[in-house]
Amino acid sequence: MKKFQFKFYFLCLILLFNTVEAKEILVNESLPKIENLKSISEMSSIGFEWDPLYDQNIAGFYLYRASDSEPNFKIIATIKDKFQTHFVDTKLNPGTKYFYSLRSFNDQGHISEEGKVIEVYTMPRLERIPFVESITNLPNRIKLIWRPHPDLRVSSYIIERKKDGEGEFKKIAEVKNRLNAEYIDDNLKPNENFSYRIFALSFDGVMSEPSDILSSNSKVLPPEITSLSASFNQVNRIFLNWDKSDYKDFSYYKIYSTSSSFLPYTLLAKTQENNYEDIVNGKNKSKYYKVTIVDKDGLESPMPKNGIEGKTLGDPLAPSIILAQIKDGAIEVEWIDNDNRAVEYMVKRYGGGSTAIFKGLKEKKLRDIKALPGVEYTYEVISIDNQGLESEPSKKVKAAQ
Repeated sequence: MKKFQFKFYFLCLILLFNTVEAKEILVNESLPKIENLKSISEMSSIGFEWDPLYDQNIAGFYLYRASDSEPNFKIIATIKDKFQTHFVDTKLNPGTKYFYSLRSFNDQGHISEEGKVIEVYTMPRLERIPFVESITNLPNRIKLIWRPHPDLRVSSYIIERKKDGEGEFKKIAEVKNRLNAEYIDDNLKPNENFSYRIFALSFDGVMSEPSDILSSNSKVLPPEITSLSASFNQVNRIFLNWDKSDYKDFSYYKIYSTSSSFLPYTLLAKTQENNYEDIVNGKNKSKYYKVTIVDKDGLESPMPKNGIEGKTLGDPLAPSIILAQIKDGAIEVEWIDNDNRAVEYMVKRYGGGSTAIFKGLKEKKLRDIKALPGVEYTYEVISIDNQGLESEPSKKVKAAQ
């Protein structure tokens, strides 16, 4: 049997996994050295192949690695099957130079002498996406588009976002397939501003350089209506008017109402006109209104903080009798208005066993020539406006012929 010559020495080039300190390892010169280590590279991995050593008295192989940043060789893989002739080193940095050596070992833990050290480069990182663009002014969303990456190794795209002026970029989505070339960031609030960047991701998990940063914002809400007015002088209805909107994306108006400023507003109507007639049966009925603009994308302008009050027309105020006297064989009655709505008057006379009504009076006085001598009469006056609404009667005044 061939005599084995052994020697002990301290291997400064070998460090065990992680932080295990270097230690004395027995080198067996009779174990086969690996002189024909071949490699093939990707961006983050390197594949190795070596000649079969099936007939050798070995148990497996140690693969060592070093680099410019870590010049001391370390064992990065233990291959415990001597029939294995391939191995892939992964999670490497793209565009980086590495050094490798492969040694055989036997059941006693002896290792072979160092074989050929090879120098291998990982492939460069993917270049940035050549063209990116953001589409702004969309309702509650921002659209990103890009040109598909020309490198066939791209499997997907990583989208990162940050709010303008805040924090750091964070991943929000992954778009699968190299040929997909858009992403829509939806469920945004109106007029939100964000910055985006896009990475191409390879099949082996390596990201490209980031794209140019895109800044964009979602669509702004239509402008608030500030010119609303409501009528107080209509019978059983309230007229609303506001300035016509010149907003370019205008679609229609929404009208909201409530019977009290303390109650919630509910939708009353939709219209494309800048006025509306609300039928409200009853005299002196108040309602409160707000109007908003809805654009062609369904975005609605801010609801005004305060509503506008409108009111149906109430009865005229009752007039006041200022004179009731006997003159020249008749009773003269005069009165004054308490508002300016009256267009005619009606006088009621009580007494003498009957009631007399004088209608269609245009002046604020009455000469009652039919009053009987010695009879005491009571008079009251009612105002009537141009809508035909009658006031309450004035206070009654007595007079005698």
